[in-house]
Amino acid sequence: MRRAFFFLLAVWVAVSATAEDRFRWKGRVDGADEILIQGRSVRIHHLEAKPIQEQDYRFSASLPNWDVEVELEKIEGRGRVRLMEQPSARNEYTAVVRIEDDKGGDDDYEFELAWDGAWDEDSAKADIFRWEGRVDIGAEIEIRGDHHEVKDMGGRGTRELRAQFDAPLPETGVPISLKKVDGRGDVELVQAPSASNRYTAIVRIKDDKGGADNYAFELRWRR
Repeated sequence: MRRAFFFLLAVWVAVSATAEDRFRWKGRVDGADEILIQGRSVRIHHLEAKPIQEQDYRFSASLPNWDVEVELEKIEGRGRVRLMEQPSARNEYTAVVRIEDDKGGDDDYEFELAWDGAWDEDSAKADIFRWEGRVDIGAEIEIRGDHHEVKDMGGRGTRELRAQFDAPLPETGVPISLKKVDGRGDVELVQAPSASNRYTAIVRIKDDKGGADNYAFELRWRR
């Protein structure tokens, strides 16, 4: 059952690559739970009865770090599946889905979120922060205003090669987009600028191979 689910998800991701972006979730629910989706991370807020069992999920793309309207489709489950919060600057671009199963015992649930994640960077006026460096193990780059700080995460250290701002990162909750330019590991936006973090963007680089590698990324935001 588990293998079949992931096979279908792999086909779904390939098909949806040319359409809108999607998030698919599946699990066994007894009582009530909230699923919080932010970027490519998923958290569970358990409300009542037994915790969620057999959770599986898949993203075709990260949930954007700008205002976007998501659509919820319930695929399976006997109870209610509701979209409680749309992603916005107020909740740090987190979608919240609540599942309520008020029958005896647990049941299988499955739902899908879909959104238009396109940002036409050629037509949209955007400012850019560019960073290049050599990373071993990992690093976090914190960007605020026209300053940035590199925090090393171990190994043989991180050596910054180049960093450049087109303009300061605004002290407002602007839509931002991260583009990985170079590097063999993961480059992800782990915090979007908001009032709660003094409008700081944090980019995390993870390099789990032996030795160091060159990395580069661009952080873009609308003017």
